[in-house]
Amino acid sequence: MNATQATRRPERVADWPRITGTLHGAGEQIVRGGLVQLGSLIVNGTERACEAGSVEELRTGMIARCVAIATRLHRPVRFTVNDGAQTWNLAVRPEGIVQLVDDAGMIPPAEGLSVHEGRCRICRRLQPVTEPMCVQCHAPEPHRVEAEPIDVQALVPDAAEAVVPEPDAAAIDDELDHTIFVSRTPPPAPRPTLRLSFNTQRSVDVDQNAALGRNPAAVDGRLPVTILSPSRMVSRTHALVDVDDAGHIIVTDHHSGNGIETQTDPPVRLDPDVPYVIEPGTALVMGDVVCTIDVLGVSPSFR
Repeated sequence: MNATQATRRPERVADWPRITGTLHGAGEQIVRGGLVQLGSLIVNGTERACEAGSVEELRTGMIARCVAIATRLHRPVRFTVNDGAQTWNLAVRPEGIVQLVDDAGMIPPAEGLSVHEGRCRICRRLQPVTEPMCVQCHAPEPHRVEAEPIDVQALVPDAAEAVVPEPDAAAIDDELDHTIFVSRTPPPAPRPTLRLSFNTQRSVDVDQNAALGRNPAAVDGRLPVTILSPSRMVSRTHALVDVDDAGHIIVTDHHSGNGIETQTDPPVRLDPDVPYVIEPGTALVMGDVVCTIDVLGVSPSFR
């Protein structure tokens, strides 16, 4: 066998979910006194206040939350960090490894990189950010910095893991003898298209995230889609509808007056400001309007 070996290729980090951490600086802690580092973590438009004893602990806690989300998605997630003076575009892997994302949205293989670590918020034991429970005091989420933890299960689906049979080692050796491996960056896949069907008007196809309502605002750069509401029961900006590169549909109630409810069995009432992942073809009741959301061009893993 010759010395030629297969090398892992760079991979693209998906745009969804959108996770941003902002470091605000020192602030006074009212309950226990003293100064703490304040910040905020925004996941798909939902902002959570954060605090920690130091900038490093605050940053580590935000990374730990990204690890929990990446673990549920079984892939790296993007994490943008802003401290007021500088912005970093990072990728956080489920294994707890943090890397810089290049201008093309790519990250190199993670071989040789170390897992990020931090101290438990209760007992101060140093441990990896991948630990869901402290290895010493058994506190849940030992690196948590949010005042109100994010419900990761409501935020993202549990991506299915494909079972791949183990290849025959002898066959691999023989193939490597006659194979030249070339590393190429694959072209980005086309973005999925959302199809929004209404009972009051014609359907609309959009190739980007959308904000729905009677007179919607372009929330975080989303495309405004105006809904005809005969009884004016739809709010000005009623719902936010996002789709990731894999075709997962995420719906958020944007503080609407009459709420959002799925026409499922049983129906689900969406809490305001909480992103929900829905299956393609799900119908949503928004006041006097029914909107059915589908995705074109991909087959999501949970479908």
